[in-house]
Amino acid sequence: MYVLTTRPIDDALKDCKLLNRKNINAIASPSMKISQNNVKLKSTYDGIFLTSRHAANIIKSIENKRTPVFCVGSSTAKLARIYGAENLIVGNSDALFLANKVKCFLPKKSKILWPSNNNLKDSVYRKLESNVYSVYKKETYATLPLKKLDESSSNLISKKQVLIVLFFSFKSAEMWIELINKANLFKFLDNINFIGINEQIINYLCDLSLNKVFLSRRKRRASVLSLGMKVFNEMEKSL
Repeated sequence: MYVLTTRPIDDALKDCKLLNRKNINAIASPSMKISQNNVKLKSTYDGIFLTSRHAANIIKSIENKRTPVFCVGSSTAKLARIYGAENLIVGNSDALFLANKVKCFLPKKSKILWPSNNNLKDSVYRKLESNVYSVYKKETYATLPLKKLDESSSNLISKKQVLIVLFFSFKSAEMWIELINKANLFKFLDNINFIGINEQIINYLCDLSLNKVFLSRRKRRASVLSLGMKVFNEMEKSL
């Protein structure tokens, strides 16, 4: 039996490597791919706010490598350092926590660049603004849906050999379900356990009448993987 992880291929393969070390069969089942946009900075900033490792390459475009770079987690920080960042502040994989942490390092009225895959003014954006910062959110990369589900995932699902599917973002969950519908595989999902990183994913799956759903304890990759391992081992014992 298998666990499927739905992050973009490079990230999913890292999940699989970790799960395999725990003697859990896992394969990548990506629903999207990452496309980097060609972005040129026309201004200087007092701080860089990174909530995804896919945005870290913006560091290459910043002249002052001592500019404070706020990284949502260690994976993002590692990549930012590779691109030349010298002044890193690392969070606990919670973007809202990181937004609150900024005020400990930057004075009010600072200009913050937030490279992202969208320009939505969400709760994290509003928190930064409420701390009296000028926030410039730029779309530096895009998440694009794949045209079809990979063959390995399709075969395992149709043969009822999938125990768990892991979702790390609402967008990836929507895209993955769309690929499932295109492949006419939705009817095979009833007995699969789904683990989501936030309540939005859980509500979405329940609306689809997929009721074997679990919410990770924290909104962190590690928490999703930990719950996935726990559920997998419990299910394996009962088979």
